[in-house]
Amino acid sequence: DGMRSIITELKKDPHALETVYISIIVFAGQAKTLVPLTDIISFYPPKFSIGAGTSYGQAVKHLIDEMESNVVKTTRETKGDWKPIIFFMTDGNPTDYYVIDVGRWEQAYKDKSNIVVVSVGANTNPKILSRISNNIVQFEENDATSFSEFFKWVTSSIKVQSQKVEEGMGTSDLDLKGFDSSKLKKIDPFNESEMKNTDDMHAIFHGKCQGTGQPYLIKYKRGTHNVGFIDMPHLTTQNYRLEGAYPLDAEYEKLSDADSYNSQRSGVSTELLRGVPNCPCCGNQFALAICLCQKIFCLDGDGQQTCPHCGTTGHYGSGSGHIDINRQQG
Repeated sequence: DGMRSIITELKKDPHALETVYISIIVFAGQAKTLVPLTDIISFYPPKFSIGAGTSYGQAVKHLIDEMESNVVKTTRETKGDWKPIIFFMTDGNPTDYYVIDVGRWEQAYKDKSNIVVVSVGANTNPKILSRISNNIVQFEENDATSFSEFFKWVTSSIKVQSQKVEEGMGTSDLDLKGFDSSKLKKIDPFNESEMKNTDDMHAIFHGKCQGTGQPYLIKYKRGTHNVGFIDMPHLTTQNYRLEGAYPLDAEYEKLSDADSYNSQRSGVSTELLRGVPNCPCCGNQFALAICLCQKIFCLDGDGQQTCPHCGTTGHYGSGSGHIDINRQQG
């Protein structure tokens, strides 16, 4: 919806129609160009898919390749393109070894673009993000109002820059002042109080439907809840509340790190999980059954069940006690 609002507004601006081309790169464990550089009239907002992981290195490496291939450089004989305006959006910390590729970007490409890093939520590390851009902004709240305000600011920024190009002024640094509000703010990467080392707010599990073989994702969100003791009104406990279960398409594997499905993140005890997920693919009542191979699948009641991951058939039923389940990349 945000992309549609940007394009709708830019089509009304004569400066933007003459100067602006838009491209979209998506990244998870891998990165790919979803839309190559396209003029505004021909651009149509694409469908976004999800994948496992948040590979900054893959994203920046792909961005460098795209800039080298598609941004026309100025020579003695030819007037090239202006500095690209790049919005780097992420809601998590890097899950890959990003140092080499981000270091290459920082040394050779950071100053060749107007790049703004957008942290969706507070679970990112500003010091890492500062290597990608000196301009870091953050959504205080992940809601429709915040996103609408952000995309209005993006549109305004592009309009101002395209007008400067038309007037022969080039593209100077973006002005972030118009972005500040109660929900959207600029981040100081050297303020220790704003650092977040890891995203520990969610527990993500990958499963496979026993009936259809389709993969799915289960998402829990961590929260603090009052225990309810009258004598100790301030006593709280932490657990994870079910947010939902979601079917995954073929694009998920293409966008994911090859090891993301099997990667063993920090474990979560079933004692801390609140809510029982249904299978989003076939509707089975329980989507969090665990095979001896440690993979997750769905079932519909007790009895003989076959794991769609390893093909092992066994008898399943409810048990007492709790076990740890390994989290995967979201």
